[in-house]
Amino acid sequence: MLRSVRHWVTARATEAALLAAPRLTVAAVDRIGALLGDCGRHLPLVGRQVADNMRALGVYTPDVQRAYFAQLGHHFAGALLALRAPVERRADDLARLAAERVELDASVYRLRTALTVGRGVILMGPHIANYLLNLARLSQELPLTVYLRYSRSARRRAAKERWYQASGVGWISEAADAGGPLGRLGLMAAALRSGRVLFITPDLPQSRDRGLPVRFFGREIYLPAGPALLALRSGAPLFLLFATADGQQQRLVAHGPYPEEAPDRGGRSAAVQRRLQWFASGLEQFLRSQTPLWYLWGDKRWTRLLRGDPQYMSPLPAMTE
Repeated sequence: MLRSVRHWVTARATEAALLAAPRLTVAAVDRIGALLGDCGRHLPLVGRQVADNMRALGVYTPDVQRAYFAQLGHHFAGALLALRAPVERRADDLARLAAERVELDASVYRLRTALTVGRGVILMGPHIANYLLNLARLSQELPLTVYLRYSRSARRRAAKERWYQASGVGWISEAADAGGPLGRLGLMAAALRSGRVLFITPDLPQSRDRGLPVRFFGREIYLPAGPALLALRSGAPLFLLFATADGQQQRLVAHGPYPEEAPDRGGRSAAVQRRLQWFASGLEQFLRSQTPLWYLWGDKRWTRLLRGDPQYMSPLPAMTE
């Protein structure tokens, strides 16, 4: 019942955003985002869930929780800016605001250099708050394709399509028939062969029978192996993307590429695990230093994991480097 109510609310909110966004000014969007962020932290269930998840990893303070909801407000504002962009000349507003509010560290331009060798680049990163504006900014400098989870909701698919069309970012969907006989990995490999930067977010925990084990905050958790496996199979250089924040301004920072290594170090499975552990270790450092910027503090799967659900974690990691 609760899930049905949540889905209904999400669908109505998405429909309202699709209808209202084209009529809003930039100033109105910013005010709505600030209001939503301020209201969110006062919702008892949501506020407590976020605080409990932060406490589970030892990164909670009242100021950090407050800053997280402020970042959520910026995120919702960024979503509205993207939804209004296809109307008239408002895509110009989106491009201008992305350039003004998202700074690129010099390290990001290493991705452009990596593309010059005639193959694509795989960029792994977490769900960073305001990632829609971040991706719009990245696409101004790089030929960017994003891997998206497929949504069964037609409204949410329409919203996603409008977001990415407005920003110029290419996307690959997770529909069951995506890519025809080649499948989703085939579509991603084709994007790499065409010289694209393929952005993937592997920070959604998997059950232990579906994911690859990594060490994370003294736990063994399970993350999707796909991005690391694709990097190994394609030979595309592998980078990580994180961010720092200063109020509404964000600065994107790239790490990598993952260093070349001897091909016989434990075989392919071990090589995939090392690459995914590299991401997990980077994510841990990001959550310690930039706690408010992680969008998924209220995610239901992470909540189960951080409450000790044995399907998603083990308190006694048995991993070795």
